[in-house]
Amino acid sequence: MMPEEARERFELYSRLRLHRWRVAQAQRRVSEWLALVENPYIAFSTGKDSTCVLDLVREQRRETPAVYFDAGCAYPESKETLTSTKNVIVFPTLEPLLDTFRRYGGIEGGPALERETMRTTVYEPIRRLIEQYGFDGVAYGLRAEESHGRRMNAKMRGAVFQYKRDGLWGCQPIHDWTYSDVWAYIVTKRLPYCGVYDKMWDMPEADQRLSYWAGSTKRRWGRWAWLKRNYMELWNRLASEFPEVKGFV
Repeated sequence: MMPEEARERFELYSRLRLHRWRVAQAQRRVSEWLALVENPYIAFSTGKDSTCVLDLVREQRRETPAVYFDAGCAYPESKETLTSTKNVIVFPTLEPLLDTFRRYGGIEGGPALERETMRTTVYEPIRRLIEQYGFDGVAYGLRAEESHGRRMNAKMRGAVFQYKRDGLWGCQPIHDWTYSDVWAYIVTKRLPYCGVYDKMWDMPEADQRLSYWAGSTKRRWGRWAWLKRNYMELWNRLASEFPEVKGFV
């Protein structure tokens, strides 16, 4: 459950003119994007950012489907969120994430494994999804605040743009939102959020990221220690097959 102090902080933040302006700006971006597409989808990770985008899009086009790419490593709470959210397509990745690790001989495969992981869990599944469903647009919740790469992506592409590789219209309506904007929106709209976050309130804001439980991003900054502390069964499953992760805990 969200601590009361945090809830009060986000409620106070929601009253700021800057936050209200950012929400209105995001709504305009979604409207501009929807005017360009006929069959769009929402990339839905069950995380806080995509939860906001899901609501922003569906308040204007309620029937828009959400898509979750299933790599076989969803947290139990993510599965619950997917079950309780209407009109979600759970689309398989090219292979389960753990199978990719096995092919590369472990979870510490370096840049080559990172590239292969992006291919099997992102690029190839998106290609197959578009081919199968004929989608012509996607809205997603990447934010510039989260990394240098995302800042550069937002700067180069803007909020609404067209991919050269397949003509898909992209929309990143909250790319300029802050952590506080995201939670202020969730709190004021009373949106249900994934329960994994309730195990993260004692973490730094920048570390409160929701992805697959078996991922290795930020492994040197406590990712697997957190997994062990909060999901012992999943940790044991990971460590029994890939014992090198024990060196980070």
